[in-house]
Amino acid sequence: MVNFVVLCGGSGSRLWPKSRAKLPKQFLKMTNDCTMLQNTLLRILTILNKTENIKTDKDKNNNKIIIICNKDHSHIVELQVNEMKLPINVLIIDEPKGRDSAPAICIASLVDEEEQNTFIMPCDHLLEDEKFVQSYLESIPYLETSIITFGIKPDRIETGYGYIKTNSELKTENFIEKPNYENAKRFFEDPSFLWNAGIFAFKNKNMIKCFQKYCPDILENCILTLENSNAQLNIIHLSEDPFANCRSISIDYSIMEPLCADNEIDVQKITIPYIFHWNDLGSFSSVFDECVKDSDNNVLKGDIQILQSKNCYIEGEDRLITAINVENLLIIDTTDALLVCNKESSQNVKQIVDTLKQNKRDEIVFHKKVFRPWGWFKNIEGLDNGKDGFKVKRIAVYPGKRLSLQSHNFRSEHWVIVKGKAKVTLDNNEFYLERDQNIYIPLKTLHRIENIGQELLEFTETQIGDYLGEDDIIRYEDDFGRL
Repeated sequence: MVNFVVLCGGSGSRLWPKSRAKLPKQFLKMTNDCTMLQNTLLRILTILNKTENIKTDKDKNNNKIIIICNKDHSHIVELQVNEMKLPINVLIIDEPKGRDSAPAICIASLVDEEEQNTFIMPCDHLLEDEKFVQSYLESIPYLETSIITFGIKPDRIETGYGYIKTNSELKTENFIEKPNYENAKRFFEDPSFLWNAGIFAFKNKNMIKCFQKYCPDILENCILTLENSNAQLNIIHLSEDPFANCRSISIDYSIMEPLCADNEIDVQKITIPYIFHWNDLGSFSSVFDECVKDSDNNVLKGDIQILQSKNCYIEGEDRLITAINVENLLIIDTTDALLVCNKESSQNVKQIVDTLKQNKRDEIVFHKKVFRPWGWFKNIEGLDNGKDGFKVKRIAVYPGKRLSLQSHNFRSEHWVIVKGKAKVTLDNNEFYLERDQNIYIPLKTLHRIENIGQELLEFTETQIGDYLGEDDIIRYEDDFGRL
């Protein structure tokens, strides 16, 4: 019986403008028709099927997937999990604030029995799933006594990854953070050094023992957090105050480094090598490596027409992109941002993101299409500052969901239903609308819309006012705790 814990944090800033704070890379389709999170969940099913752990309904109930994510992303996780109809129980734990991997793994070790085995994996890596099962099986004999890490055999000199030093008996000797070039070259030539994949396996009692010795403050805050958290069906909303008091620190610094230096604790350190293909998809250059190329070694996604061009990654969303006589370029076009970059400089995209963050640009936070727990909306025309005097949105509401009961101080709204069935509350009145019907919401009027049909409800919203920002919302009732 295993808890498979997927760490679903991170912003993926090197994959901007596709990846943004409110919809980062793990929720995007990067190399196939599944998102990176969904591919990770499929990997877990491969492990379970190959190890013949799913045979009966009883077996399915014994294994569990736990996804730990940011509170802002829990509704996206829930949507993508539901799309897959997985034959295994899934628990979502959302963090009120990101505190790096140590508090998340501490929570994972506390949420179930001490004798439970836990397998930690990132949500955004690409592996040969069936080959990875071999490494998983190699770890099982060590679970009773050890904290197990998984190391990737390096295939190049790399300064962007951490390293694990091992010996011939698979014992973990040291964790080393991102090295300089000379050390990375030395590590590449020495077979005892492996890349740190951020994958761990342990029995909960052994990880708790490590937190008791090396990070008792994090352990105490995580225990208090779970005692005060709110559980709803398959979601645990972690309590904010105790969890926010946790130090923001990685599991490598907090637990693995002191554990490797400690010869007195009765917890062993083992590293299982994975010698097959691996990619953390940390940049567009690494995504390029995984995609199908044309005869000129180009990756083209979208409506793309090129002439005399090679070794390029070009991706677009809503419009035609043309290129003539270019080489080694990244061209990533979204509805509100365009990135043009030399492919060899793809790691430097984060510097642009840092600059945009300093300038407080919304483009690093939101896409034009913004997901909410009830559905999504997309800005079509107009500005938040009200300069145009109007703004037009396309809005969709999932079946059975509804927006908050709200009012606005600075704008009126006009809704036109284009698909589905809606119940609209307007002050003390209720209206039932279908396609091609409309309703007007005057300034400061209480209103709400609900999808009462079996399909997606879609409508256009035209806002009129002197200020049209998303913060002009006064909520009176809300199904998602946003009052």
